[in-house]
Amino acid sequence: MLTRRELGLATGATALSGLAKPALAQGARGTVVMAQQAQPPSLDAQVTTAQASRNINLHVYETLFARDEAGNPQPDLAEGVDVSADGLTYRFSLRDARFHNGKRMTSADVRASLQRYGRVGGSAFIMQPVDAMETPDARTLVVRLKQPSPGFIAGISSPRAPCAIIPEEEAGKEASRIEVIGTGPFRFVEYRPDSHVRLTRFPEYVQNSRYQGMDGFAGRKVANIENIMIRFVPEAGARTAGLQTGEMQILEAIAVPAAQRLRNDRNLQMHEMLPWSFQTLILNHVMPPMDNPVFRRALQAALDLEEIMAISTDGLYRMTHGWQHPGTTYFAGDVGRQLYNINNKDRGRALLRESGYRNEEIILLGDSSFSNHQAAIVTAAEQLRGIGVNVRTVITDWPTAFSQRTQRTGWHMWALMMGIEPYEGPYGVVGYFSGHQPAQHQRDEVIEDCQRRLTTSLAEADRKKAVADFQARMYDQAIAIKCGDVGIIQATRANVRDYKPYRIPRMWGISLA
Repeated sequence: MLTRRELGLATGATALSGLAKPALAQGARGTVVMAQQAQPPSLDAQVTTAQASRNINLHVYETLFARDEAGNPQPDLAEGVDVSADGLTYRFSLRDARFHNGKRMTSADVRASLQRYGRVGGSAFIMQPVDAMETPDARTLVVRLKQPSPGFIAGISSPRAPCAIIPEEEAGKEASRIEVIGTGPFRFVEYRPDSHVRLTRFPEYVQNSRYQGMDGFAGRKVANIENIMIRFVPEAGARTAGLQTGEMQILEAIAVPAAQRLRNDRNLQMHEMLPWSFQTLILNHVMPPMDNPVFRRALQAALDLEEIMAISTDGLYRMTHGWQHPGTTYFAGDVGRQLYNINNKDRGRALLRESGYRNEEIILLGDSSFSNHQAAIVTAAEQLRGIGVNVRTVITDWPTAFSQRTQRTGWHMWALMMGIEPYEGPYGVVGYFSGHQPAQHQRDEVIEDCQRRLTTSLAEADRKKAVADFQARMYDQAIAIKCGDVGIIQATRANVRDYKPYRIPRMWGISLA
C-alpha cells in the first residue's frame, strides 16, 4: 500500500495517516466504490490528459473557471473576472477556499499554479499569451496578455488537463512530483497501484455560494459520502459482476451488451450518453512511411470506418465526419466530408503504390484497458493487411500505451477515444494537433496558423473560419483519422441517489439510500 508519504505526496508537515478521521457532516455517510477501466498515469492533475486521472483529480483539485453542465465556462475558485475592452487584461476576484493541508488559498497560490501550468501543463499552450501576472492583494489576480486570446477562459476552464490550483510551495516542483493537495470536496488518502485510489470527504471544504446545486465541474459540491474507493478493473465482465453483487456502486462505463441485458434489473440504473467521444486513429508523422502524406491518404481511403465503429462500440455510435460536434458553434458543416469513410480498397492500393511503400512494418498501438481502443486497432489492422500493408499490433495496458505514444519512435498508429477535447470546443481539438508537442509529432504549418487565428481573433466569424480550415487540412493531409462518434453508458446501483451522468462520475451531490 502506498500512502502520501511513500509516494512523496504527504500533505504538508503531517502525513495523512496521522490525521484524525473527520467527523461526519449531517447526512454524510458511507463509502462508494466506483470502478474504472484503467489506473491513472499521474495524480498531478496539471500534467495528464488521461481520463483515468481526471476521474480522480477533479474530486481533489479545482480550477479558477470550470465547465457547467452544457460545457460552458463558469467561475469556480474565481468569483468572476473583468476583461478589458482590448482583451489584454483579466482581473480575477477569488472566492474563499482552503487547501487540504489547512492553508487558505491566496492569489499567490493561483499565480504560482498558472506559472507552473505554463511549464508542465498538458495543455500548456493556453498560457503562451500571458505576459505577466500580478497579485495586488490576497483575493485578486491580474493577468496581462501579450495579445488578445478569446479562448483564454475556455482554456483555463478545460478539464482535459485541469489547470489545477495548488499551494504556492508545490508549484516549483517537476511534473508528477507534487504532493496531492487541492481545494476540492474530497482529499487524497492512498494510491495502491493495480488496485485503487482512496479519497475521503474534506470536512473544511468551502462551498461555492454562487450556486444552488450541481452544475458540471462547477456548481455547489456537497459531499454527502464520507469515503470514495476508485478501483481499477480492466476486465469489463468483472466490473459488471461487481455492480450486480453490490461490491461496486458506480461504473465509469459498462459494456453495451451488458447494459442492454441488465436494463430491466430493478437494482441497477443505466445512464446513456451520445456523443461521448470521437473514436480516432492517431498517426505518427515522424515514423516512415507515415511521414509521407500519400501513404497516409492510402490508409484513409482503404479503411472501412463504419465497420471499425460497429465492432469497437457494440453499436452505440454515429457516423459523423466533423472534428466538432454537430449543433455546436464551431461545427464546420460539410468540410472534408468527401474524404470521410471512403472505404475504397482499390483506391487505397493505388495510393500505396504511388507512395512507394516497400512492405515496411507498420506498428499499430492499442491497449487492453479500453475495449474500444483494442477493438478499433485490431479491426483496422485486419483491414490494412487486406490491402497489402505489413502490420504488427502491439496491445499493452493503458498507462504503457499512453506513455508510448509520447515517444517519437516505436509506433505508427494509435487508437484513441478523444472525449474531453470535442466536449470543450475547438481549442483542445486544434491544440491537440498543434503546438510544441502535437499528437502527430510533426508540426504542420497550416494547422499552426489555424491555431493562431483561433486563439487570437476577436471576431467569432474569423475563429469559425480557422476551425473550418483546420478540418479541411486534417482530411486533405490525413493528419489523423476520425472514425466516428462513440456513446457511453455509465451504470449505478439503484441505491445511489441523485446521480447525474457527466464527463466523470461525480461523487459530490449523491447519497446512499
